[in-house]
Amino acid sequence: MKNRNLSILKAFIFVMMAVCFFSNGTLKASAASEVKGLTQTRSEEDSVTVSWKSLKNAYGYDVFISSGNGKYKRLTNKTCDVVGSKNTKKKISNLTSSRTYYVVVKAVYKKENGKYKIGPAGKRLEVVTSPSKTAKSTIKQIKATPHYIRFKWDKVRGANRYIVYVNDKKKAVVKKNAVSIRVRTGSVNNVRVVPVKRSGSGFMAKGGNIEAYDFYSSPKRPKRVAAFRYNNLLWQPTESNTVTIGWTKAAGDKYDPTGYQMEVYSLEGRRLNLYYSTKTKLSINIPSVENKGFKVRVRAYVKINGKKYFGKWTDMQTVIPQAKISMKRTGRNSVEINWESVKNATKYHVYACNDIKAEKPEWYEVATVGAGTNSYEYNNCIEGKYTAMYVIPEVQVGRNTYKASYTWHLYMNIE
Repeated sequence: MKNRNLSILKAFIFVMMAVCFFSNGTLKASAASEVKGLTQTRSEEDSVTVSWKSLKNAYGYDVFISSGNGKYKRLTNKTCDVVGSKNTKKKISNLTSSRTYYVVVKAVYKKENGKYKIGPAGKRLEVVTSPSKTAKSTIKQIKATPHYIRFKWDKVRGANRYIVYVNDKKKAVVKKNAVSIRVRTGSVNNVRVVPVKRSGSGFMAKGGNIEAYDFYSSPKRPKRVAAFRYNNLLWQPTESNTVTIGWTKAAGDKYDPTGYQMEVYSLEGRRLNLYYSTKTKLSINIPSVENKGFKVRVRAYVKINGKKYFGKWTDMQTVIPQAKISMKRTGRNSVEINWESVKNATKYHVYACNDIKAEKPEWYEVATVGAGTNSYEYNNCIEGKYTAMYVIPEVQVGRNTYKASYTWHLYMNIE
């Protein structure tokens, strides 16, 4: 009885070993898994490179490609396109530029009997080749504002996106072949566009660079409009009604504007004239502003492909003329000045200098007189010196008060 039980036990152990042996072969066969993590990692005009996650029990991998007709072709006729479970990268060559393809990868498993089994197909991946790097395309600026430049370029065959760089910084990815990019006012910019074939999975197959230089935004506001202390105003009523108005180029501009536009308004706000200048000074003669004054503003522009693109206007600057005086000797140490009324004047400030020929002439306000006064006698002249005088009107326009700038004077030798 004891021997019989021993025989039964041996038989049971044998059966279990056989089951384990055969089940082991079945396990390897049933462990076939689909490949995951398939991605495109590189592109050229005639090739793509793909990678995927490794499968521990795989002998290798087969790679299939389709041009979109539903038929997949394996890359080689070898036992396995890629040998080794950890070799999870493949370059696929002999493709056409700017084209879309589809890739599938299957794992290959080796059984104990030496035969091979191919696992199920993983998800297919859309891959793309790069647009031709020799494609001809040019970039052209078509608009400028103080804060933006707009430009366009020739479409590149096969590209469905364009990466836009300005001054070597990536600024946008666009579908169309035109874009507006924000830049600094008064700046000069370099532009680069890279045509791209984008796949459904988001991979960007880049073509060659398209470059252009010197794209301008509109200039900044000019400074110091009609400011006498910066030599930007000259108005001598005793000689003529011609006024020379100047301004200063904005310090932040990285280029010299093509030109300037100047508007002149009456003190009441009616536009009198519009002028253009390529310099930072302009002389005008408008009869209606004589003994009255005007308002002026300036803006700069840059010309691109024959069209002017303007910056912003300066603030309106009000210019009041000095009173047009005449001067005569009335005594040993006295002179008298007379002047024509300046419209809207509420008072006049009278200034005198006893030695205008001195190295550093000193001016003094010697009187303030009312709007109805048009003359003043000065009694502190010094014999042997040159006495000089001028009159500054103070005017009221609406709720605003304005004064003339000192731009000229008359003088007399007190012999």
